[in-house]
Amino acid sequence: MSIRSTSKFKTACSTSLIMAALATLTACDGSSGGDDDTTPEPTTSQFSLAVSDAPVDNASEVVVYFDEVELTGNGEPVTINVQDEDGNPKMIDLLQLQGEAFEPIVDDTEIAAGEYSQLRLVVTEDSYIVMDDGTYPLRVPSNELKLDGFTALPGFEAAYTVEFDLRKSLVDPQGQEAVFLKPRGVRLVENDTVGTLSGTVSEALVLAPECAAKADPYAGNAVYVYEGNGLDATMLGDDADASENDDEIRPFTIAPVTFDETSQEYEFVVGFVPAGDYTVSFSCLASFDEPETDEDEEDGFMLMTADETTVTALETTTLTIE
Repeated sequence: MSIRSTSKFKTACSTSLIMAALATLTACDGSSGGDDDTTPEPTTSQFSLAVSDAPVDNASEVVVYFDEVELTGNGEPVTINVQDEDGNPKMIDLLQLQGEAFEPIVDDTEIAAGEYSQLRLVVTEDSYIVMDDGTYPLRVPSNELKLDGFTALPGFEAAYTVEFDLRKSLVDPQGQEAVFLKPRGVRLVENDTVGTLSGTVSEALVLAPECAAKADPYAGNAVYVYEGNGLDATMLGDDADASENDDEIRPFTIAPVTFDETSQEYEFVVGFVPAGDYTVSFSCLASFDEPETDEDEEDGFMLMTADETTVTALETTTLTIE
């Protein structure tokens, strides 16, 4: 190579280095630096699912055996086996998961990003409920609980919880030797969008003269949570199914009020509540509220208060009812 040729090469190399600094490319090695280092867009999401519960009176165990979780509506159905290493279904006593407590059934599983129109929980006929008068099979129509779907964003975690409101979802038909668990009162919530509502109820309300219709003052105490503020308190209803001519406002969820021996207070905790405004009512006669029929004062059921509050995502809101 001549001296002139070498000078031309050095000049070209210097120019290339300047261009490389500006364009974050590498040159001067005889190559064009055409490699594409762009990180590809993610196409999957990490899916997690847990179970929680708002309990019911007259039951000491509500044991559900989960077999599969199925996601539909985004291409081919995604089936996630939730059995243990021995091939046994996942057994969960829902009554052990009250308030903020939860039990994971799917942990950090990769799924395709996109819109899923439905989530299905497949349960087995081994499920059962232990009530005051005995143990009964717990049946689910078609052995599936079909819930709303969700959006799995690419590159993000899709973490959800199935919240069982057993006061709404458990049905005990007359004349049948089984209790049914229905999707009514079972909801799917996104963990990052929900908060917790907790508080106390004054003893004066729990022991009010209106509560004398029940034998046990500790039983049948509950808070009824309704969506929204500024509601007409006279239109707040029980947890019956709404009919075409029904103008009553039905509760979003119901949670028991229990006496804490340590604090000597009547307390409640409502977990996994979507952020927003709510009206909370207390009833000491919740044991007279049947899930599929409409009860009022003539039937022994009544609401005693109406307090407004706001739930913030990932925070605990405290409310005193007196």
